[in-house]
Amino acid sequence: MEYQRFIWQRETASGTIKKANIDIAVIPETKKKLKGSQELDGYILLYSGVPKNKRAAARIVIMIKAKFKKRIHSYVFVNERILQLRFKLKRGYLTLLAVYAPEEGKTEQTEEFYETLQDQIDKISKNDYIVVSGDYNARVGNIPIDGILGRNGGITTNSNGHKLKEFASVNELKIKNTFFRHKEVHKMRWSFRSYRSIIDCILANKKLLLLVNDTKVFRGYDVTTDHYLLISKILLPQKWYTFTKRSLRQEEIFGVHLVEDPSKKLLYQRRIEQNLMHSPCSLNIDVEW
Repeated sequence: MEYQRFIWQRETASGTIKKANIDIAVIPETKKKLKGSQELDGYILLYSGVPKNKRAAARIVIMIKAKFKKRIHSYVFVNERILQLRFKLKRGYLTLLAVYAPEEGKTEQTEEFYETLQDQIDKISKNDYIVVSGDYNARVGNIPIDGILGRNGGITTNSNGHKLKEFASVNELKIKNTFFRHKEVHKMRWSFRSYRSIIDCILANKKLLLLVNDTKVFRGYDVTTDHYLLISKILLPQKWYTFTKRSLRQEEIFGVHLVEDPSKKLLYQRRIEQNLMHSPCSLNIDVEW
């Protein structure tokens, strides 16, 4: 599975996702209205935005390959900043939360955002593989937190970053961007003029600990925005293998191998002789037959 984010422009978005061979794409900050689903160029779009009579400040989109349509278990339009998809795997379920957090400095909106996000996390089955992906407008720094934050984040931090680290710690989610060592060009997700930073993140729970092979930025795609593609490669589990009970071989049923022991062989011979001695028989072989 792979996840990415960029400004919503229908033709550019679908073409770029298809070119990059993305299975599932997360697209925050589309600034479109309403909510619903539709098929487009080999993908299914799920979008959650503001009502028609409200000013468009945010919107979240998930795009998933149409060939996986039958695996879509359910989806929830939480609000214009959170969209949830539950996806049937060959073994178990993956729940994806696509998010777009408020900008830095909007404290009240940020608190409300994380309260809603926490409420959604609490409803997810503990047996699910969980991914929370999107634009957090958060700078988390590079001071490691065991099992939560690695050494490969950016240098700076902000209040949104502290909020994200708190959320990740409470829910035991790893900020995967920070655990893979890459060149700076493959780490910085947002660029404006000469300023670069990491504000988009992909979080995953413990069940995905060994299944996320890599998470890094790709700059070779035209996404018509100041954000670059952030792609996470996840090796999802295969089906459970069922084992049928092996039928016993004939020698195991009759214990033929036991006569290889001299003492057991002698005992077996004596018992046969005793049975023959006490069994009546005729001297006429034709009668016996």
